[in-house]
Amino acid sequence: MKSDIPLKANPEKQKVHFKFIDGLRGIAALWVVLFHADPHGRISQFTSVLPQWLVYILFEKGSLGIAIFFVLSGFLIAYSLQNARINFSFLKSFVLRRFVRLNPTYYVAIITTIVISFIAAYFKGQEFAPMGEPLSFPRLIAHLFYLQDILKLQHIDEVYWTLCLEVQHYLVFCVLIVLTQWIDSRWKTNWGKAIIFIPSAGIAALYAMGILTYEGRPTTLLPLWHSFLLGTFAYWTWRNQMKSWLFYFYVAVLISAGRLPSSGFVITGSVVAILLLEISRTNRMGTLLNWRWLQFVSKISYSLYLTHVAILGGVYFVGLKLLKHSVWSEFICLVAGIGVCIGFATLMWQFVEKPSIQWSKKLKSNNLAQ
Repeated sequence: MKSDIPLKANPEKQKVHFKFIDGLRGIAALWVVLFHADPHGRISQFTSVLPQWLVYILFEKGSLGIAIFFVLSGFLIAYSLQNARINFSFLKSFVLRRFVRLNPTYYVAIITTIVISFIAAYFKGQEFAPMGEPLSFPRLIAHLFYLQDILKLQHIDEVYWTLCLEVQHYLVFCVLIVLTQWIDSRWKTNWGKAIIFIPSAGIAALYAMGILTYEGRPTTLLPLWHSFLLGTFAYWTWRNQMKSWLFYFYVAVLISAGRLPSSGFVITGSVVAILLLEISRTNRMGTLLNWRWLQFVSKISYSLYLTHVAILGGVYFVGLKLLKHSVWSEFICLVAGIGVCIGFATLMWQFVEKPSIQWSKKLKSNNLAQ
């Protein structure tokens, strides 16, 4: 790898719109929604009449959508920081813009989940305890700063763990880029990325291959860091900042973990990274998967991802109480649940997420103007 990062960002450079990435994001979001559509067999009568291979792909393996999200995140952060000279002022601005972009939607999603959980507990005659634990003040505050996993506190909604890892990745990646730039500047070399990221990739691969292990769901970035790095390496390879053979060697190392329980996650991430690289090279990032409905799902995917679990649960609770369990009632509840999730996410996008994006862009413009 060689470091090719210019000293200054170019505010005049036109932003590229990666329609293919947007399409992949939409697919990942829908896949995760389907994964959470049948927890504990809530629509088991409906899925029992479907081909088993279809149930396996659509419902049972939908968690692999997370691997897609992580690879896309790694690709896009490498793209967004391609021209950045990172110092304390830049890092402060970057963190502020990320929080402005993510937090309002995340906080509204937390409130939504709490309200739905409270209503469900009331009608079920149960104690109000999101995700099986009473809601405490420390638990709520930890969520506001993405610290619930680090502090070993239960999530209010089971999907929030991925957001915690995303935030960790943003911060870690910025710090590593700072180190690469310092090495290049201090020693007058262009090997900063190799010195910093080859060991980082090695550590990530040790987790992917099962040599370094962890129990349960990851609470820190390291066990799934390889997914983010795959996206970053795909971008760097496309921009000729990393040799193709090195990228594909890393992919081969990761796929060698195919016998492990986590292999589906690793293989999915590897395939997505290869697609990003090869489609970038053929200049089709702006055309593939450019279907209007899929681009729309991508646009609302963040809001959809954060709220779909609680909303699906609410629709199922009401629908199956009224209609009882049958093949058709479960199908109706599934379709209605996905429809309500998309409708609510659309409202979230329009009134919460879209203003947050505009606010974040305004902060960036103000920073470039200074």
